Amino acid sequence: MRIVYLNKVLLDSPLPAVNFSLANAYGLAQAGAETFLMVQKKTEHINQARLFENFHIEPLSNFHLKIYDQKYFFGIKTNQWFYMDAFRDIRKWHREKPIDVVVSRDPGALPYMAKLNRSKQIAVFYQPHNFYADLSVRPDVNPKNAKKYHLLEKKYIPKMTGVLCLQDSQAEWFRKAFPSQNILVAKPGMMRTQPHAGKGFQRRLIGYVGSLQLKKGVETLLRAFQILEPEKFKVILVGGRNQHEMAELKQRIYELGLEDKVLITGWVSYAQVEIYLEKISVGIIPLSDEFYNRYLTAPNKLFDYLSRGIPIVASDLPSIRDFIAEGNEGLFVPPENPEALAAAIRKIFESEQSYEAFHARARKSAIKYLWENQARNMIEQIQKCLK
Repeated sequence: MRIVYLNKVLLDSPLPAVNFSLANAYGLAQAGAETFLMVQKKTEHINQARLFENFHIEPLSNFHLKIYDQKYFFGIKTNQWFYMDAFRDIRKWHREKPIDVVVSRDPGALPYMAKLNRSKQIAVFYQPHNFYADLSVRPDVNPKNAKKYHLLEKKYIPKMTGVLCLQDSQAEWFRKAFPSQNILVAKPGMMRTQPHAGKGFQRRLIGYVGSLQLKKGVETLLRAFQILEPEKFKVILVGGRNQHEMAELKQRIYELGLEDKVLITGWVSYAQVEIYLEKISVGIIPLSDEFYNRYLTAPNKLFDYLSRGIPIVASDLPSIRDFIAEGNEGLFVPPENPEALAAAIRKIFESEQSYEAFHARARKSAIKYLWENQARNMIEQIQKCLK
């Protein structure tokens, strides 16, 4: 099977979509598909060799990376230039040797995929990372972008071969909105599992990896840390996409009197994230209770933690329960409840035996979420639609 995975993301940007797109496409190749990943860049500093080195992956004969320079024409910056170039290349490749499937997570790619399906009979699958088809349930989204994406989803999802949702809770909403469409579930995963440095129980390093926006629940973690005995625990926040995000968080840390007790790394490379993960004792997913977090998210940090067997304390939301179970890989707590979060962290460290049991179960769960296994399931889901 020949699969194109297309995403408008800039490879040299500090966005989770970079990790996700590369890992998903590479996993498809590991699972046996000839895979073409099509993405953008804005500088000359990124290339295939550097990308592979950063993510610690080896070249595969059936994995092809096509990186487009971000274009400006007549002073206009738009992803349409990328889509036009990318779909022109897809048609060219298809003439040389048929392309079986095109997958994209971009709402903006939907019109191009619909046209490709109509004119070339290439199967096209939308892999949504959000939900815009019913804006009456989405007070949490940017109205300007939401209206545009709403129109795109309503018009073009019926013209897709299928929709590849990230988890069951998201799929339920798409089935309500598009009852006659093929709504499938192909869960994401991680590139590899890694050994932990050990001594997590003794180290007691509370870790958070990802966006540092306060709406992501980071403040809940900080308030929980206030409740815990600071001399017994340490906190590391791995992330920070820009100076504004960092400044807002640092101000909040200062207001809470924690400036000497919390380490913020800022944005770091994938390789550096791996180094920090090796030391983290417990991983926190403190999501607030809003529609996106409740039904749509499949946070990279979840798989980051599992990859090292790091016990997890997470907000009790359907999207997270789609991946882990209470008392197995970790514990659930009510969202936005620092007291409950602090209590759960204490419970993880109740005894060394208990801590090591959580660690062992998280390590065991990680195996099923390897991208190679998840991509194999994605291919099976796609093949069902093509029969």
